[in-house]
Amino acid sequence: MKHIYLDKCFLFFLVIIILTGNYNYFIPYFSLLLIHELGHALTGIILGYKLDKIMFYPLGGVTIFNLPINIPIIKELLILVMGPIAQILGYSFLIKIYPSVSIYHYTLLLFNLLPIYPLDGGKIVNLLLNYKINYLNSFKIIYYVSLIMLFFLLIYNFFNFNLNLLLMIIVLFLKLVKDYKNRYYYYNKFLLERLLNNYRFKKLKYISNDKCFYKDSVHYINYVSEKNYLKNYFNKHIINYEKKD
Repeated sequence: MKHIYLDKCFLFFLVIIILTGNYNYFIPYFSLLLIHELGHALTGIILGYKLDKIMFYPLGGVTIFNLPINIPIIKELLILVMGPIAQILGYSFLIKIYPSVSIYHYTLLLFNLLPIYPLDGGKIVNLLLNYKINYLNSFKIIYYVSLIMLFFLLIYNFFNFNLNLLLMIIVLFLKLVKDYKNRYYYYNKFLLERLLNNYRFKKLKYISNDKCFYKDSVHYINYVSEKNYLKNYFNKHIINYEKKD
């Protein structure tokens, strides 16, 4: 339990539940959230990754690992899909105790699997794109797909107003834009991991520049080996940084 944290907004939400006595809503809802996040957490731990924390918000939860960006695609996919799978298994048990849990289950499950980053569905689509498209372009695609999906959700909410949905749209939009603005920071971290670690990827890619690196692949950039290219790449960045200072 030491890895489980409750956001301040969640605590406020919990106080309201206690004061109103609306436990019939909260218990099945939180049970589904907990089971879902434990599905992610236990899978990651089994695969050998260190769990940082599980954070719960009023509208959902997030499981955070100390993961390298270069984690194999298949392992990251497994961690992602085990959340919804655990939720489905948990639902089959909870429905016998709380018949009203169905509405929460299907709402959480279907919404979470929408192709919107950083929901599980958006992350899964991004990883599937990584099989055929380089790191930066795959994220650019899911970024625009996410914006389109959020726009349609906003239109839907305009005609069927729901405050919780509106708040979720705003939170997802802000997170999406923030990560897109920071994409080159994450990309440089992705490249630095490859320089500092001896990954043994089976796929070989011949690429023309340093913006075209793929996950799960080793590269030759204009026929220069990846390690040598990245050494020069980061040396140039360090030199340019020192000149600016």
